[in-house]
Amino acid sequence: MRLWGELYDMIKRNRRILIFLSGAALIGSLLFANRDALLQRAFERAVGQAIGRDVVASLDPKDIHVGFCGTGSPLPSRDRASACTAIWVGGKLFVFDAGEGAGETLSLMGLPLGKIAGVYLTHLHSDHFEGLGPLALQRWAGASAATPLPLFGPAGTDQIAQGLTQAYGPDSKFRMAHHGATAVPPSGFGFAGTVIAPGIVYDQDGIRITAFAVPHDPVKPAFGYRLDWQGKSVTISGDTAKSDTLAKMAKGTDVLVHEVLNRDMVQAMAEAAARHGQPNRAKVFRDIQSYHASPEEAGEVASAAGAKMLAFTHLVPSVPKAMTGLVIAGADRRYNGPIRAMRDGDLLSINGRDDPSYRNLLD
Repeated sequence: MRLWGELYDMIKRNRRILIFLSGAALIGSLLFANRDALLQRAFERAVGQAIGRDVVASLDPKDIHVGFCGTGSPLPSRDRASACTAIWVGGKLFVFDAGEGAGETLSLMGLPLGKIAGVYLTHLHSDHFEGLGPLALQRWAGASAATPLPLFGPAGTDQIAQGLTQAYGPDSKFRMAHHGATAVPPSGFGFAGTVIAPGIVYDQDGIRITAFAVPHDPVKPAFGYRLDWQGKSVTISGDTAKSDTLAKMAKGTDVLVHEVLNRDMVQAMAEAAARHGQPNRAKVFRDIQSYHASPEEAGEVASAAGAKMLAFTHLVPSVPKAMTGLVIAGADRRYNGPIRAMRDGDLLSINGRDDPSYRNLLD
């Protein structure tokens, strides 16, 4: 009798398992049969959320918000666009540099391109302006901009504006013919380039932007920028070797956004190129070490300035997030404040009282 009882219990248990497996198989087959409809509904929900997304609504209007739309360098990286930093302040968007991929990253971050008050170039290395075309197109077609994209920078900026406007001319005609003047106003196409010199380059509604020279020889002039608003500030180094002028201009700033190059890592790249029969590439890797700042030097500048936070961008080499600690190693020996290696999509919000809050708009 006991044997029969155990056998009966086993059959009951297996029966429940079989029923469960049969039900799971039925559900799986139904889902598979309707997978396209389910995926379509998921896509429609995602599109609705993306198009209806309002990042600005979640930002405190009393704060300065610093967005990192390109934290890479000319060295190829799938994780990082080339140089781009954006500041949302007082209902306006200011963009500093626009390297390759910057426009796409800004759009994905959800920052309002239609509110761009100006794009400010630190210097005219191509990795700081080659994303201007897509950025202007996203602003023009996406926000129906009625005026050309205002572009400011050192001598030669006007030539870049004229050249890009000419280069995108055939494309603009196709888009206007296809979409009409309401969607893509003819008056909004292209760039309005203005050459600036060191000094105050913007002063409206309490927002002040000051340009200053930094050493990036043989590139001259090269600028850094400081933005001040309601007792809060952000200073952007641009590409520079260690700079006393930068330390003075960044005095007491809430966030110092500083480029960085790890010489040990770049030297290892130079030696590898030489070993593999690429002497010209090795020379480039050696040359670039002279006109960028090391993590230790950037830390010294931040310390001398009394900056409240040091945020690294334009990482050379441009490595994945897991390896950024290697690139910025040594900065904490020269600067005691908070240090962060930024990645694309990052946003720092400055209230002037506490350490800047952090979020990533692409996560």
